[in-house]
Amino acid sequence: MAPNSVGSIVTLAVGIALLGMVVAAAVCVALDARRPRPGVAQIEQALVQLGLSFWGVRDEVDQPTDRVVFAAEDAQGPLRVTALGRDEAGTRFLARAWRSLVYRHAPPALAFTRRQQVQSEARVERAAHEKGVSVPRVLAADVVGPLALLVERMPHGRSLTEFEAADLTDSVLDAIWTEVHALHRAGIAHGKLDAHHVIVDGAAPTIVGFEAASISLTARQSAADTAQLLAATAAAVGADRAVEAAVRAIGREGLAAALPLLQPLTISKSTHDALGGTPVLDEKLEQLRTVGALAVGADPPELQKIYRVHPRQVLLALAALVAVGTLLSRIGDPSQVWNTLRTADWPLVLLAFALTLATDVVFGITFLGNIPVRIPIWPSIELQIAMAFSNLAIPVAADAAIQVRFLQRNGLDLASATATGGILSSVSEIGVQALLFIVALRFAPDTINFGHIDAGRIEILVAIALFVLGASAAITFGVQRLRHRALPPLLRALGAVWEVIRSPGRVALLVGGNIVAQLLTAGSLLACLAAFAHPVSLWTLLAINIGVSLIASLVPIPGGGAAVSAIGLAGMLTAVGVPQAVSAASVLAFQVVHSYLPAIPGWFATNDLIRREYL
Repeated sequence: MAPNSVGSIVTLAVGIALLGMVVAAAVCVALDARRPRPGVAQIEQALVQLGLSFWGVRDEVDQPTDRVVFAAEDAQGPLRVTALGRDEAGTRFLARAWRSLVYRHAPPALAFTRRQQVQSEARVERAAHEKGVSVPRVLAADVVGPLALLVERMPHGRSLTEFEAADLTDSVLDAIWTEVHALHRAGIAHGKLDAHHVIVDGAAPTIVGFEAASISLTARQSAADTAQLLAATAAAVGADRAVEAAVRAIGREGLAAALPLLQPLTISKSTHDALGGTPVLDEKLEQLRTVGALAVGADPPELQKIYRVHPRQVLLALAALVAVGTLLSRIGDPSQVWNTLRTADWPLVLLAFALTLATDVVFGITFLGNIPVRIPIWPSIELQIAMAFSNLAIPVAADAAIQVRFLQRNGLDLASATATGGILSSVSEIGVQALLFIVALRFAPDTINFGHIDAGRIEILVAIALFVLGASAAITFGVQRLRHRALPPLLRALGAVWEVIRSPGRVALLVGGNIVAQLLTAGSLLACLAAFAHPVSLWTLLAINIGVSLIASLVPIPGGGAAVSAIGLAGMLTAVGVPQAVSAASVLAFQVVHSYLPAIPGWFATNDLIRREYL
């Protein structure tokens, strides 16, 4: 039970920290302790101390929440002054820390002090400028009194959002892509390369806004920048011209790598709006992916379809609950089972349900270790909650299909999404289960005999699977046309898996998360048994639950897995000395809190993910 203790300590610590922050904020508000935002006079004084000549300091119209931005002029043109006071620096750090924890589009690194925050952005711009990229020139990045200032010389011109399609000639588009290509050759990822971050003066573009940039460019970051700019230019000049410009600048391979990233979750909100907003966004992006695929001579990347849940499937799953109760009643006398249920300690049953929900949280965090990209934590957790509904209503493949589609929406191509979200996720979970099963058998004080469970079905399925894999591989690699079509996606999939398993942190997350999740599941079963005053060793329950759940997962009938699992668990518990009535009642309670009640929040989670375009 050590993981529960650690979890309680962490929860208590987080609760105390949040309470302290709320109390501190209330005191500041009550005493009016909030510092004023930097004003024009304060900025003018700071610029003088930096030795800069200027005039016309004024507030920018659009102000971000984590800093204050001013415009000014000097003899050579417009200036932009970003000012961070103590409150702004703290707000910015907390905002970036939160985005780093929760969102995909997060800064690559956290800067703790005001000086680090302005100098980090300045360092990227200077590196780009040294490589010949057209970016704002940094005049100063330092702390002056209570302020940290970043002063940049901005280009003349207008942002890409202010241009009509007729004004954006092919030469202008080519010049924009040339600057982006130069930025990537310099090893720099922009991170927010939408129309607001490109300023065009005549036919000369300048890339601005490096608050989310990184000087350690990866292939995926390069593809993400390409996808962002491709979508932004398509909104301005149409899909055909945008794709043609991209092919001229970065070639077919560079464009092909960006196509899977043309998803609603991987482009900025401003690009969403420029493409027409939510009602037509999917259609516009699908059109852009199709035009891009034709340009590179490939098939358009399609999203994994979600299995439709029919009412009859839900009814079958609910009917399985009735079947579970009926079958369990045959293990012991029905009246004894009913009388035992009436004596349950219901707070312990509620604890079992809470542990089941905690398992979804752990699996959601563990899922982050399966994939080589940054995805949001909460939607990942919500995905696991949603699968509680799909696993009950749809047999066998629903969870893999939902995970693959979720990853595609976050920018992975189908092969990589299937390899990491489907295969690697299942293999890692089964591997950890096998390891825990061996350990649990070693430490369990009870004698556990699975000899009465028919393993013939498993052996047949494994043999069939191996035969199909072998035959498919022989045909694919034996036919040249198939080999040429199958080999590139296979290599991408293997590359995605290798990127995961070569990271010690991701492997530790996979193994550790699956271990905690299995312990929480066994803890939920233990709570159900304790509710009827008959606890069993956690190691015994761990071994029994893993062994039985493996067999139950092979039942391709909605709700059938729950029925098979219930009968198997009840029989095994009876075999280790639990009275029949207690065994039946405990397993029935466990099936309700583990398989059926989670489907209720799972239904809401599924609809929420669809509404937010994660599925």
